[in-house]
Amino acid sequence: MPSTRTVVLGAAATLLALTPAYWAVAAGSETEEAADPAAVRAAAEADAEQAAADTAARLEAEDIVDLPVSFTVVNQNRTLAACAVDGETYTVRGHLTAPRALLDQAAAGEETAVTLYEHGIAAGEWYWRLDAEGYHHAEELARRGHASLTIDRLGYDSSDRPDGLGSCIGGQADMAHQITEQLRDGRYDIEGGETYAFDRIFLAGQSNGGQVVQIAAYSFQDVDGLVIMDWTDLGLTPQANARFFTSLQSCLQGGEDGYSYYDLGSEEFATGNFNDTEPEILELAVPHQNAHPCGDMVSQLGGVLMDVQQIPEITVPVLFLYGEEDARVEGGEEHAALFTGAESTELVEIPEAGHYMGLARQAPLVHDTLADWLDRQGG
Repeated sequence: MPSTRTVVLGAAATLLALTPAYWAVAAGSETEEAADPAAVRAAAEADAEQAAADTAARLEAEDIVDLPVSFTVVNQNRTLAACAVDGETYTVRGHLTAPRALLDQAAAGEETAVTLYEHGIAAGEWYWRLDAEGYHHAEELARRGHASLTIDRLGYDSSDRPDGLGSCIGGQADMAHQITEQLRDGRYDIEGGETYAFDRIFLAGQSNGGQVVQIAAYSFQDVDGLVIMDWTDLGLTPQANARFFTSLQSCLQGGEDGYSYYDLGSEEFATGNFNDTEPEILELAVPHQNAHPCGDMVSQLGGVLMDVQQIPEITVPVLFLYGEEDARVEGGEEHAALFTGAESTELVEIPEAGHYMGLARQAPLVHDTLADWLDRQGG
């Protein structure tokens, strides 16, 4: 009988084999001859550098400040959603993006607000910062007058990567709370500059980032508003359930250093998350698919049971945003109905959009709706 380690490594090898670095997104296209992999990589890197340069030029032209930031956090769990964490200290990294005038007001001690964005299980900070005009969420919200903090959650991309079994959904929510406190006090690091303190903090979460911000909101009661995007506790679709339990099986075998992929391969990632998306946006986004910490996934079910008990304790205004053609979640109205203690609730469906509605053709509607809601809530 093969050892557990052999089984785990075999499963991980299968996952990696099913996750190509590049995926052809043009429907019906065929490659006439095999491309040189080194040339493909070099071209992709050149394209990425040019796209980043284009973004930087747009930000400068709009007088938008985009600052690399980092937060020292403890991977602890003081939330009501009990689950195990490793208790170690780590660095979470991201960017603070805002109109220069707003940051000048913060520096002068005037009342200002910021929204902390938590990405979903297979994404990363890249979801909010895709280098494509009209789809860079933080840029678009800054153009509409708002400050955004986008981060890589612990275990993702630029942030520290512990063993994925030492993380959990409650721990991620506790770190969101720690970052909230640091934003209020200005106790974090900005590369090459002074930090800013913010008076009003809003939490926004996409996909299971929505669960993270819910848990933080009802556990600590210290934010001024909540945005739930593409998340419901009781409305996963059959497709989502099938992929969840397939990935969960890999996680229960240990994953790859405690990490696993929700979607097996780039095509599943694309078809599960995107709808009504421009081919060039798919081409930019799909290679960013991330594995997730297994501890986050394993603890989600317990988190759901706590959510349905504690969500009525959330008192701040809540905005719900859903893609009309989301293949992952359904039942947004039923989820919103759980928020019986909220000061107000608003629900908006984005026509034709999938799970990653911010990368669909109707992305401007996402930006306009959110900016309008933040304006009305003092965000």
